[in-house]
Amino acid sequence: MKSISTKNLLSSVSRRQFLLFPVAVWGSRVFAQETPATTPEAPEAPATSPEATGRCPLNSGGPSLLGTRWRLFSIYGNRAPSELKITMEVEEKSMVGMGGCNNYSANFAQVGNRGFKVNKINQTRRACERIRPSAGAPTINVGTWEGSYLRVLGRAGSVEQVGATLQFYDFNGKPSVIFAKQYGTG
Repeated sequence: MKSISTKNLLSSVSRRQFLLFPVAVWGSRVFAQETPATTPEAPEAPATSPEATGRCPLNSGGPSLLGTRWRLFSIYGNRAPSELKITMEVEEKSMVGMGGCNNYSANFAQVGNRGFKVNKINQTRRACERIRPSAGAPTINVGTWEGSYLRVLGRAGSVEQVGATLQFYDFNGKPSVIFAKQYGTG
């Protein structure tokens, strides 16, 4: 009889430990996040913002993109004409620039570790013109390029800097918009 109660006691302790184990693991993670370990030699680091650390929510897994300026190179493999002025500068929570004939601001939020989602795109409402690069050359419809660019930018889900290019990917992981780094003030 004594061996049965010991056996029941052991099985109930094991079951109790088994059921409490996930709670203990979860609790240790919560407390580890809320109370960082500090030593007397290493003072606690102050809370940092993305600007202070040089990281940008647009691309939290790579080098900082804050303040970088870019010029459109292509949309889904269609090379942008050199006469077209579509630019982008990365700010903390938005991308701003010239869409071809209108200024725009695309607000975004970080999604996961490396993704983002464009929440809202605001733009001025000026009429767009057609550009004729040279006599006899076909015209460039700036409004069509601007509309395509802003639609595709609104569907971007991640970005990767590769050398002097910035490559945006749509939600399916397909390269959508590619920018070339812009240096200097021009």
